[in-house]
Amino acid sequence: MKTKTMLIGAGALAVVIAAGAAWAHGPGRGRMMRHMLNARIADAEDYIDATPQQRATIEQAKENVIKAIEAKHGNGADHQKLIGLLTADKLDTSAIYAMVDQKADSMKQLARTIVPEIQRVHDALTPAQRQKLADKAKQMHERRMEHGGFGGPEE
Repeated sequence: MKTKTMLIGAGALAVVIAAGAAWAHGPGRGRMMRHMLNARIADAEDYIDATPQQRATIEQAKENVIKAIEAKHGNGADHQKLIGLLTADKLDTSAIYAMVDQKADSMKQLARTIVPEIQRVHDALTPAQRQKLADKAKQMHERRMEHGGFGGPEE
């Protein structure tokens, strides 16, 4: 059971990280990511035959996660700082480590918002629905690995 919960959590976290990465690249990509996220979630809700109440819970959790990501979104200054560090005559590894530490701390803070939302969705679903999602996640992961990792087909 712990493996199933980890798969669901990992899947949700992957979606959240992807959404954060999209927002970090500009508002146009943020809209595109929101559209893709909405479509994937709707497909998953249909796949598990989610009830209207479950769909409302999932929708609220999704919106709370997106708001948290948007609040953490920077103005691109970190990206520019990293480019500056990487193109300098002498690489300042301590500055890079400091940036990584800051990002890790930021992700930990973000997780404090996201994990309760994952819990809310988890609790709204039946064990059979969670199992169905876990099986689908496992199939998708196996297909990705058969095709060389992240670039392979998802469904």
